[in-house]
Amino acid sequence: MSKDKTVKLELTPIDANALMVMIESEMEATFTYGSIDPINEWEQIDLYAYKLLAYQKYKTWYESPYRTWYKENQDA
Repeated sequence: MSKDKTVKLELTPIDANALMVMIESEMEATFTYGSIDPINEWEQIDLYAYKLLAYQKYKTWYESPYRTWYKENQDA
């Protein structure tokens, strides 16, 4: 996706945390307990790939040093 099509979310720390909990729960349910068989579910394999990409992007942002610094210095 090109940079000009990037959508930015403005989340409060509580909203960001809630979203992280929901996404991690979804990933755990899908890939740990979901008994996914990519060979039999080949029509939906791109959906799983997009879910993993979204999870990776959000988790990288969520754990980034900039986000932590911004959150700590927002009220300063």
